[in-house]
Amino acid sequence: MFRFFIAFTLLGTLFLSSCKEDNKLDMFANVKGTYFSVKQFSLDEWQTHAGEPIVFKQTVTLNGKTDTSYVNIEQLDWRPILKTFVETDISDRKFLGQYTFNQFDDATDNTHNFMYVANNKNLFTQKLLITMDVNSMKVRGVYIETYKKSIWNERIQKLYYAPVKIIQIQQYDHPLVGSKKELVTTYDAIPK
Repeated sequence: MFRFFIAFTLLGTLFLSSCKEDNKLDMFANVKGTYFSVKQFSLDEWQTHAGEPIVFKQTVTLNGKTDTSYVNIEQLDWRPILKTFVETDISDRKFLGQYTFNQFDDATDNTHNFMYVANNKNLFTQKLLITMDVNSMKVRGVYIETYKKSIWNERIQKLYYAPVKIIQIQQYDHPLVGSKKELVTTYDAIPK
């Protein structure tokens, strides 16, 4: 626990703004529960890969029009990316019993898979799939589907993260008035 505290403190000191409202780790407060924690996994990934010289090819496609750029890991605006993933966290105890859990192995790609599917269509996180390597038990990928409906808009998100390979955020908005919006943002890590 002490090691975790030291690592957390150093991470905050070295990589984050000193201004509390801009602290990128605020969204990780109170990680607890029994279901898989996207918050804890995100924090672990942040700590594991902080300081690595990673460059991403950023591709943004809005309603079929694509723009591509390259960005260094330190210049990437992490706050909206982390916020998007952390908002899907189902580890709080209030979610117990609200998801159907299944575990299955896939011999084709040598993985263990853990799937959570919402029992209620009104839950924000509708599906969470964690894929782990059979031999190393390291996470190969996390796939998440969300759904949110209001009077004015219906939004579906499909999120995918493969450690040090790809981050993808697909967002589909169907407003009551106006045209549909399809936004796909992909961050492909460029191999060293």
